[in-house]
Amino acid sequence: MEKHLGYKPTFLKRESIKKFLKQNINVVYVDAFEHQLKELFIIKNYKYIGLEKKEVYSSREFKDFCAKYKNKYKLVYYPWNNHLVKVITKDEYLALKTNRNQDMMTKEEQENLRNMKVAVFGMSVGSNIAFILTQAGISNEITIADFDNLDTTNLNRILAGVHQIGLNKTIIAARRIYEDNPYAKVNILPKGINEKNLSKLLKNKKLDCIIEEIDDIKMKISTRIIAKKYKVPVIMITDNGDGVVLHVERYDLGYKKIFNKDLSYWKKLLSRPMTREVAGGVIVNNIVGGIQKVDKKMFKSLKKVFEKKLVSWPQLGSAAILGGVIATYALKQLSKNKKKYLTKNYDLSL
Repeated sequence: MEKHLGYKPTFLKRESIKKFLKQNINVVYVDAFEHQLKELFIIKNYKYIGLEKKEVYSSREFKDFCAKYKNKYKLVYYPWNNHLVKVITKDEYLALKTNRNQDMMTKEEQENLRNMKVAVFGMSVGSNIAFILTQAGISNEITIADFDNLDTTNLNRILAGVHQIGLNKTIIAARRIYEDNPYAKVNILPKGINEKNLSKLLKNKKLDCIIEEIDDIKMKISTRIIAKKYKVPVIMITDNGDGVVLHVERYDLGYKKIFNKDLSYWKKLLSRPMTREVAGGVIVNNIVGGIQKVDKKMFKSLKKVFEKKLVSWPQLGSAAILGGVIATYALKQLSKNKKKYLTKNYDLSL
């Protein structure tokens, strides 16, 4: 396992850069700024679209543009990969990063989604969701939680590397987000989510939406009880073979139930020991929507899990990535306050 090298990049002061490079002779320096100025010039000057690059970048207008922006950069150091990157400043970076989102999102929609504070709990499927959200310029401040460390068996669905085995999953996910956007704000909960820290987050209005991907059934229910109290919506993706099932529970719109059942149902169920059989029954009947909706191969595997012939419920990387796509779409619809996304089991199996 690697030595823990952090998960946040460091912004260096310009006047200290020579000293830093002298003390860190093996650092890899990348000048992204020069390339980004060319990109920025084009998106601010449409008349140059389609012209030969040599002609564009030799123009007086481009030279004046570079002179205007020559000091609008930051120096970002990533300790875990030993890279120092010269990068354009925050507003210009976000303008570049979200430029191809037009006109799929209006400027107002993009701004609203960017300012939305989202939490993703559970980093197996959730790591894909968190990255796809932030890659699309959604939730510039995101909270991610998972107590677990990366195993080799996770590598079929978590986009990580063998060099990261043994590292906490939130650190892996946070690094990936920061490499994509050094100006993001990622709050990690490497000991996982629990009733106490979730209540504190919601009481202090730190979250606008929860995307819940926790394995523990009791914590799934507790998450919804607390979210209902503070009127925060919950989205959940459950993989089902090659497809996924989407749940949206609009506690912000006054929805009262949990997985379409009254709280009394869950109190009774949770009063029993949470065996593999009980947990499997919740997944099959309450989450997926019944035996008839479970992928046949998945159902066969479920029996093996009960018989302890298989370690855990099988999951495919393709379904995990699909989950990220679907969760992102659902969040965009939710941000528009569409009431048609008022708690429903959406079977999105392929």
